[in-house]
Amino acid sequence: MFYTTFHPTMKRNKRERKKKRKNYMIEKNRVSIIQDNFLAEEEFVALRDILWGWSFPWFYQSGLDYISQETDPGFLRHAVFKDNVPASELFETHFFPILEALEFSIVSRIQINLNWRLPQSFTSTFHTDTSHEEQMTTGWTTSILYINTNNGYTELENGDRIESVANRLVSFPTNIMHRACTQTDTQRRILINFNYLKEAE
Repeated sequence: MFYTTFHPTMKRNKRERKKKRKNYMIEKNRVSIIQDNFLAEEEFVALRDILWGWSFPWFYQSGLDYISQETDPGFLRHAVFKDNVPASELFETHFFPILEALEFSIVSRIQINLNWRLPQSFTSTFHTDTSHEEQMTTGWTTSILYINTNNGYTELENGDRIESVANRLVSFPTNIMHRACTQTDTQRRILINFNYLKEAE
């Protein structure tokens, strides 16, 4: 079971929001779509400032993916939506505009990740964000929204590399394997991971 929402703010002023929001570049290739300046600047800055704040709660996770590695440095995470329910106050206060922009129908998971700077970049193993059979076979989408610019990146199994650029969104089918490469320049690398089913065309 997954979550479908029809919050009253979701469809409000949808045409106006699209006109206001979309001044981004779209780059298409075989499996991924990259959208720069994905959120309107005021929406992005408001969210970024919360995630950058000293009081924002982070929780340690021991591995960058589902496959255990002895050398894996782990990372910090903040669950926004999991187990079919909102897991953070941010879901109500800041994520409806993002989900509207993603044109979602059903959402499975939203998670914010923080990688800390390492002397040498660490690359995770290739993985998918879910092993759920339905999500792997019926057109589910994984999207990553990068919160700050750094020299880390996401690599897809076909060799595509998506650089971490603030307010950039990359989307690709959930069954496409990918991996994270941590940064060596900035103190923090923050991104938001979405797993969802898009609205029917």
